[in-house]
Amino acid sequence: MSGYKIKFNGVDRLYADYSWRLTRRAKAVWRSGDVLQGKYLQELENKIAKKYKRKYAVGVGSATDGLYFALKSLGITENDSVMCPALSYVATAGAIKRLGANIHFVDTDGNGNIGELGIMGLPKAILYVNLFGNPADYDRLKNYCDAYRIPLIEDAAQSQGAYHGKIPSGKLGDVSVFSFDPMKNMPSFGGGGMVLTDSKDVYESVKSLRRHGFNSDMSYGYNSLISEDHAHQLLLILDKFDRLQRMRTKVFARYKKNLPTIKFIEAQANTQSSHHKLVMLSERRDELAKYLERNGIETKIHYKNTLDNSNRHTIAESICAMAISLPIYPHLKMEEVDYVCERIKKFNGI
Repeated sequence: MSGYKIKFNGVDRLYADYSWRLTRRAKAVWRSGDVLQGKYLQELENKIAKKYKRKYAVGVGSATDGLYFALKSLGITENDSVMCPALSYVATAGAIKRLGANIHFVDTDGNGNIGELGIMGLPKAILYVNLFGNPADYDRLKNYCDAYRIPLIEDAAQSQGAYHGKIPSGKLGDVSVFSFDPMKNMPSFGGGGMVLTDSKDVYESVKSLRRHGFNSDMSYGYNSLISEDHAHQLLLILDKFDRLQRMRTKVFARYKKNLPTIKFIEAQANTQSSHHKLVMLSERRDELAKYLERNGIETKIHYKNTLDNSNRHTIAESICAMAISLPIYPHLKMEEVDYVCERIKKFNGI
């Protein structure tokens, strides 16, 4: 046993770094009394749209809602089929299920991203994921959707800060969705999401859906908003985002330098990962997780099963059997990274 206690997520250290600025911003909102649908959410939407080269951005209560609103705003109905990867967080497929549409699961490539699309019938849309922050094969997906004139939806919940070539994640879809969950690269101290698009129709629809169908012909809607105090804090994190990403990348580079022979899931050529997750593949994954826990290192398993559970997606199932996520966040100290690597090397007899 050692004196180290390394948590999987470092949002507490992020707060410590910017504590007085974050607290001051929250208190300013509370004192104003304008705690919902105010100027800070509008400012956040405008800055997100500009940064990621989109015409429109709409803040919503969560990325889960954002994916659902995206599908609904594109006219997907319960009679339609939507293609999505068999490996992701449950919210990806859950958004399709919530709509009542049919889910056409697709096996993954070796990095866990959506693989060969196949010929099992033409879907009405593709909802894909940049899993663990690694951009999927965008050109192939874009060409497919253009050829069949169907929309491409980017689940970018894990990939804010990633790039395909020079195109930022957030622009790699007809509609893209970010997450501000506390576990994400741009965390809110609560939650939230953002829908990005260049379509005015989608923009107006999502704006209406998030607030009970107001300002439209809809007779229904939802209550899915980012509060003003969270929006004001997120503006600070957005301003610091590039710095935080550089810090995160340095942590990743330290792992790679220390563990050159270890197999990680990484971004493909011509892309830049957001390094949302650092996923190692180990045939002794469960043993390794217990060993690291005994040595004061918290890890996670993303994900133990595919979304389909049909035993038809062999590549995704192989990843599920071996993947273990290691701590990676901007404020992780290099000595802590070195310690994690030393434990992994000892476990593997390196």
